[in-house]
Amino acid sequence: MVAAPPSQKVLVYNRIAQNRRKTWLLAALAIVAVIPFILGISFIVSVGVVTHISPHAHSSQSEIRWEEDYLRNTPDISPEVRAAFQRRLDKQRNALDGQHATDSGLLVELLWVVSLGLVVILGILFWGIASSPTSKLLVQAGAQPAGEREFEARRLLENLAIGAGLPFPKLYVIESSEPNAFAAGMDPYSAVVAVTRGALTLFDKRELEGVFAHELSHIGNHDIRLNTIVAVIALFLRIPYLMFKRELRQGFGRGRRGIGMWELALSPVGIYILFIAPGLAALLRAAVSREREFLADADAALLTRNPEGLMRALAKIGGAGSVMTRFNPAYSHFYFANPSSARLGVLSGNLMATHPPLSERIDRLGQFQGPVGPSVLAEAIKEGREYTESHPKVEVMDLVPTAAQDELAVLNQGNPLGRVYRVLSTEPVPIFDQPYPSSMILTRVQPGALLVVFDDPGRYRQVNTAEQTFGYLDRSVKLLPLKDLIPAEVYDPQARAAAEAILPPLAVAIESHAAKVKAAPQSAGSLTTQHIVVATVLAALVFVGMYFLLTKLG
Repeated sequence: MVAAPPSQKVLVYNRIAQNRRKTWLLAALAIVAVIPFILGISFIVSVGVVTHISPHAHSSQSEIRWEEDYLRNTPDISPEVRAAFQRRLDKQRNALDGQHATDSGLLVELLWVVSLGLVVILGILFWGIASSPTSKLLVQAGAQPAGEREFEARRLLENLAIGAGLPFPKLYVIESSEPNAFAAGMDPYSAVVAVTRGALTLFDKRELEGVFAHELSHIGNHDIRLNTIVAVIALFLRIPYLMFKRELRQGFGRGRRGIGMWELALSPVGIYILFIAPGLAALLRAAVSREREFLADADAALLTRNPEGLMRALAKIGGAGSVMTRFNPAYSHFYFANPSSARLGVLSGNLMATHPPLSERIDRLGQFQGPVGPSVLAEAIKEGREYTESHPKVEVMDLVPTAAQDELAVLNQGNPLGRVYRVLSTEPVPIFDQPYPSSMILTRVQPGALLVVFDDPGRYRQVNTAEQTFGYLDRSVKLLPLKDLIPAEVYDPQARAAAEAILPPLAVAIESHAAKVKAAPQSAGSLTTQHIVVATVLAALVFVGMYFLLTKLG
């Protein structure tokens, strides 16, 4: 954990530029890895379709081989019969050559169609992950808005944001005893910083300043957007492997279907799709994440002019640990320190880790101004260990359902605590006791009020008011989603007042919403413009694909 003396002085600016070049090179390699993956799957699917629609080609080829063997092994056949056999063979060969030419042309055309479909799937994956509001991640982590108790931490974060030239990110607190933190948000104007109670307790002001500066670097460098792109590519390349692993667990190896699957898996293309591509994607994703961690450390040293504070924070985490009991692996790269307790294999070493070793991060920070004395870091490690011994492990997550433990779940896991909406109405709207208009009215929500709305089908929405009155709201009432708020901020009077203070006037919000509706009319299901555009593109692609298949294969 103690940093070794550097061989020469390293400038922060040089390290930052070097890390950025490496990151973009790794991101380009991740994109390049997609090309053979898409072509490989397209080839397998296209060959399967062509084989299915042209089974007679295989039987004709077998019949030709049988007749050739018959002529070769039957020398006493008459010349007239042999000539008749030969004419028939020539005719069959010509027909088979014509069929092969047709199938080859169809195979090439199918390659384009299937490849386009896979690109669309990749786009849907990116949209599904990148469009997930920050509130979803905050709810899954169990974050709560910072209160008066965190006034000093919030002021420290705001001062650092001013020095970095960034908008003030909102501060959230995770009631976990493990020292850790993360930043989220696809752009600086919607970014947030979440810190655990353990970090606020363990770190002193200078150490917490280093951690906050690290997270602000992620925000300013748009690391979340870059990591999202790489994470989507990695997930896309891992889907066949995840499905293959699920089939293995279900015991698909029995029977003829299993034999065919194993033959496919052990073919050169199958080996790349199922084993090489997922491993390469994981390596590139981890490498990009590690480089951005180094870059954020260097930026933090530049912003605070005090690398020692960040070094001590890292050393304390080395003594206390940073493992979180509840987190989604798809979000592990968001955290300041690795939240996973998974042990890597001997051959993989640190290659698959999303975070560099703490000792290496400390060593690089020491290169900017010279290493910190071993006694300073040893004392920080000791403080981290003593903190763990004196503070029992706490995870206040009882109200939040168990977090997903696989990458695919990040796409289909909803927001179980609801989403925040603003009522776009010019008069109070009723909240009913039951989902029909003749039921009792529990309360009336004022125009512009904030509501927590739950995902459910039907004519009425399940809602919870700021006073936590649960009921049903007619779906005809216009609501505006507020992606940067979490339900806890609606229930907290101070947090709700702060959120309402920065919202645009109700008349402006209603006018803006009406303009969007006029530009892109929505259905009764409250589809957004993005939903309509994506649905239209997919419908067009499906139509073109089906038209091609029907005309070519029909």
